[in-house]
Amino acid sequence: MASLAWIVGGSRGIGYACAEALGREGYQLAIGSSSLKNSEEAAKTFAEKGFTTQAFECDVTSEESVRECYRSIKKTFNAVPDILINSAGISPWSTFSETSIEEFDAVLSVNTRGLFLTSREVLNDMYMRGSGVIVQILSIASIKAYKNGAAYVASKFASLGFTNALREEARQHGVRVIAVFPGATETELWDKEERENYHDRMMQPEDIALAVIAAIKEPGRALIEEIVLRPILGDI
Repeated sequence: MASLAWIVGGSRGIGYACAEALGREGYQLAIGSSSLKNSEEAAKTFAEKGFTTQAFECDVTSEESVRECYRSIKKTFNAVPDILINSAGISPWSTFSETSIEEFDAVLSVNTRGLFLTSREVLNDMYMRGSGVIVQILSIASIKAYKNGAAYVASKFASLGFTNALREEARQHGVRVIAVFPGATETELWDKEERENYHDRMMQPEDIALAVIAAIKEPGRALIEEIVLRPILGDI
């Protein structure tokens, strides 16, 4: 039976690129997104490429939604995911004085708490099997602070701390946890004008996916703990 990958945030951007790369490697794909419509559109495209795929709704801010998504994945594929890729995220940018409590809480809920909820679902099954890979698509903002991004940067620094602690627990069970720090990448997290102005200074989602696949392919005795990718011309 082909290996199974659960890609949270797999309907667009880096998550979509990772899903496509995994599909080319022969993985079955469980595409999760807060919008079932978006998941279905991505899954349809992947199916047309000959990949085995299924769409799922997965709102990472909701414990019940994450649990139901995971239950549905196991039932649909009659298998436990070999790989979890966490790529869901939001990135509002505003000065600290303009950041509301509601915005701050929303960013932490999606970008940090979401990692906790999805990782918690797969871990016991991965531990029982003695293998698995969790890939956290974080951001260069996990290791470098930027002005006008207090909520986003806080969520990414917290996510890195969570990921590092999780790795130290999971490695004892044969489960690899990989943190990925992409710099400026041309996705919908940037508005249209920014993507047009900085296109030549940005990486593409496929660039990140290639690095993720390379890390996953490392033998089980080795662990690439962190991947830092920046545009060749440096940060924007």
